[in-house]
Amino acid sequence: MIDFKSGSKLAFGLTGISLANSIIPIFTKHTLSPLPGVVTTLVSLLSIIIIYSFYKKSTINSFTDFITGLPNRRYYVRYVNNRLETKHPFYLVCIEIEDFKNINDVYGIQAGDFILKEIAPKLKSVLGKDEILFKITGGLFVMLLDENSFPEEKLRLIIRSEVMTLPPKYGEDPSIKKTCNVSLAAGVVHIDHTYDKERNSSSVLHYAEIALAEARKYPTQKICLYNDSLLNSDFEQKEAEFLIKDAMQHDWFFLVYQPQFITEGKKLRGFETLIRCRKPDGTIVSPGMFIPAAERTNLITEIDDYVLRRAMTEMKPVLEASAEKFVVSINVSAKNIATENFAQKINQMIDETQFPAENLEIEITEYSFAESMEATIDNILTLRTLGVQIALDDFGTGYTSIAQLMKLPVNLLKIDKSLIDELESDPVMSDMVDSIIYMGHIMDCEVISEGVENENQLEILKEHKCDFIQGFVWGRPLPFEEAKALCK
Repeated sequence: MIDFKSGSKLAFGLTGISLANSIIPIFTKHTLSPLPGVVTTLVSLLSIIIIYSFYKKSTINSFTDFITGLPNRRYYVRYVNNRLETKHPFYLVCIEIEDFKNINDVYGIQAGDFILKEIAPKLKSVLGKDEILFKITGGLFVMLLDENSFPEEKLRLIIRSEVMTLPPKYGEDPSIKKTCNVSLAAGVVHIDHTYDKERNSSSVLHYAEIALAEARKYPTQKICLYNDSLLNSDFEQKEAEFLIKDAMQHDWFFLVYQPQFITEGKKLRGFETLIRCRKPDGTIVSPGMFIPAAERTNLITEIDDYVLRRAMTEMKPVLEASAEKFVVSINVSAKNIATENFAQKINQMIDETQFPAENLEIEITEYSFAESMEATIDNILTLRTLGVQIALDDFGTGYTSIAQLMKLPVNLLKIDKSLIDELESDPVMSDMVDSIIYMGHIMDCEVISEGVENENQLEILKEHKCDFIQGFVWGRPLPFEEAKALCK
């Protein structure tokens, strides 16, 4: 099959010969009889020019991303495969706008397009003479750098988090400014003369994406250079992702409920809801096998939503049948509570399940405020107006300063198990826990200690006037039916 360039050359050549054969007799024989043939040939030539222009423009468009104007994935495949054939070394950098799908979902596709147009020139600004930037898909870019460049130095100039002011949607008040936190991550793979893996554009991109996945784990400068040790962790990540999707589809997930007690009198306060996974063969999969993998993707949001809806649905009739009103506490990821519509989503679930909002407690960690302080606090304030309680989990292990902590609109502080473990053996730790309890009470918060495993720890916490106890000393996580019986 002939491509349009070769076909165009052939058509121009044949038409030129035909035109010459028609014109020559006019001058040599001084006759106008070939003139109709000349006109026909000129019309054919014009048609060929129009068709050539159309195919040329169509080809350019097929190799160009229409939003950013950058070479697209199709061009990337052709360019990189040619580069690999020459065996000329280079660096390939895979750059991603983190949570780009969430940005589109929350702020709209126009906002996503705006961010792409803003980011593309910034990425291009670090390119050298023979270096090139491609737009692959969604929020994913690929940069091809010369081997003699220093990729990490270049990437440090552009791989950072920044707050962008978004343009107003159609019909919105332009005076109301919407901002979005945009964070970039980069995975780098070095293709040199020793590169002995399958040599094609897809394999190179795959290894860069493995490095990118590792870079996402870094808290600040998210840049990672690929090495073969990352291959195993990538396999484990993918395996966990498949497990989560299968569990969602086939209902392998189930909930257990760990009781929480009022310290004085051992009266039931409520339950912390915990997710578990049971495969069809009866094997129980520890959350430690799939939750970390979910947190590196948007699957954690799906898990959160599953637990929230199922816990409300299961515990609603138990609450109605119980003489005492207890709290159902549910962990929510930092990524989820930092999304703009989280509070509205909880409100909708409450309406659908008719679960009483005052009996619902949302557990967040201090790292939730690192994800997006403004959006997280807005969601918390909205939830508080609905009557939902807020617990700050794993307190004592995060980054929150006392000044910040005093401003957080939470009801309950949860002292992390790692502090409770050393309560008996380390007097300094005992004093620290005492200070946390005292500070929580100053903030008008109640305090619960988790991971309490023996009577000595329990007695110390009673002396420190800790409000609530959670741990094996009084109750292990219970299946739903046993938790239901405990409420009676």
